[in-house]
Amino acid sequence: MSARGVGGIAGAFVGIAVAMLIGIIVIQGIIGGVKQTGWSAQANSTWSAVVSNIWVAFGLLVIIPLVVGAVIILQIIGGGGGGGKGGM
Repeated sequence: MSARGVGGIAGAFVGIAVAMLIGIIVIQGIIGGVKQTGWSAQANSTWSAVVSNIWVAFGLLVIIPLVVGAVIILQIIGGGGGGGKGGM
């Protein structure tokens, strides 16, 4: 593998990590900025479900690119075969 390929992979992972960190900060800021004073019990329950769903969605948006990136790196390291070396 060329040095440029390794740098590209490292740069992509750094970019993903920075984007994740920014995403966490932004989402936490938005959630923390909502004032719940005076809300009914039903509104608090709904808001709790919305917050939970926001974090689940963010988690999926983070996990999927990491899995795809890991698969790509394993293909690059392993030579890109993907079909196995032997058969039955």
